[in-house]
Amino acid sequence: MSETYDLGESVVHRGSGKMGEVVDAAESTEDGITESIKIKCEDGSTDWHSVSEVSKMLYETDPTSGKNLFD
Repeated sequence: MSETYDLGESVVHRGSGKMGEVVDAAESTEDGITESIKIKCEDGSTDWHSVSEVSKMLYETDPTSGKNLFD
């Protein structure tokens, strides 16, 4: 997988639904591709996960409150 993650970036573990932030990363291939990241979850727990098990968090930064997007 070629996804990149930055330290402090918000992510979610797909299996458990836990949200957290990236606190470390491990490059485990010769070409420098990150294969696993360490996540500190909101509940304080930390654990290593394969990058295929996590997704980046998406935040709405400019909501159009009360507007229908199809109008």
